[in-house]
Amino acid sequence: MRVLLIVAVTAVAAVPSAARAQSAQQSYIGFPPPIAPPDMANYCVFDSRIYSLGSGLCLGRTGYTCVPPTGPTTGNRAFWTGKDDQIFTRPQCQ
Repeated sequence: MRVLLIVAVTAVAAVPSAARAQSAQQSYIGFPPPIAPPDMANYCVFDSRIYSLGSGLCLGRTGYTCVPPTGPTTGNRAFWTGKDDQIFTRPQCQ
């Protein structure tokens, strides 16, 4: 009888810890890997996703392109622009 009671208590104690481990893993999903501050000049972020320079994005019928920083006015970070760029072309959104 004691063995059965010990097995039952152990099983009940193991379930919450497994559930906590699974929920911790699920909460991490959706977060991008960290970007070092010096590398922010090479990436744009949108909706918790990381895009490299030249990437295109359509929001509605407006196309945006990830372009390199133009200096301190952009915080020395890459940014999304809806204007045509000399190097990267804007996506055609329908």
